[in-house]
Amino acid sequence: MKSLNEQLWQLCLNYRATHKVAGRNQSVSELYAIEKEYLNPIPRFRFDTSKTVYAKVDDFSIVRYEKNNYSVPTRYIRKEVTIKGYADEVFILYEGKPIATYQRSYGSGNTQYRLEHYIDLLERKSRAVFNAKPVRDNITKELLDWGKILPGGNKEMVKLLRLCLDYGEDKILSIKRSIPSHIIPTVDIVRSCLNEPLETPVIYLNQDIEVLETDLTKYDRKFGVVK
Repeated sequence: MKSLNEQLWQLCLNYRATHKVAGRNQSVSELYAIEKEYLNPIPRFRFDTSKTVYAKVDDFSIVRYEKNNYSVPTRYIRKEVTIKGYADEVFILYEGKPIATYQRSYGSGNTQYRLEHYIDLLERKSRAVFNAKPVRDNITKELLDWGKILPGGNKEMVKLLRLCLDYGEDKILSIKRSIPSHIIPTVDIVRSCLNEPLETPVIYLNQDIEVLETDLTKYDRKFGVVK
């Protein structure tokens, strides 16, 4: 859509610069330069071209728009939100603040889940983590299979998902692949690999500090030290 809009924009510019209306000697651009002196200023706000509706978030943290479903963070369950649908995007807002953005789906009955919308709930109720649609629809089979062999079970899997959200699944999997095959890559091992040592700051001085040599002979004389 963005590429198509750019092509259309360029065609309009070329038309304005070269096209001449029948019966006129000037181009569209030249005529516009004359006409714009009589035009009123455009509004200071952007015209909203969206189709806006209001919907209540259901108990699964889902809202429905144009026959398709979109998830929002679970803290908005049973609250009313504003949904703005544009040609290729869907914006979901609560009290005027954006809480989720999606590529618009033009199918029917599709549901788009975001794992980050459910992670807080999973941290409190980890029992369903392996069967939850927001999990299965958003992670790779490799990560899912890894989670099933973690010593801590469901709770450790949720911790692993949190690391994926914080650092990216690709990075977490790359750490897992670097661990020797005879070692089960636990969450604690992954965390230790993520804790990179901090660089020690180096302080540069403009000039050397002069250190005066201490005369210790007076102490020798005081305590009767003979050399």
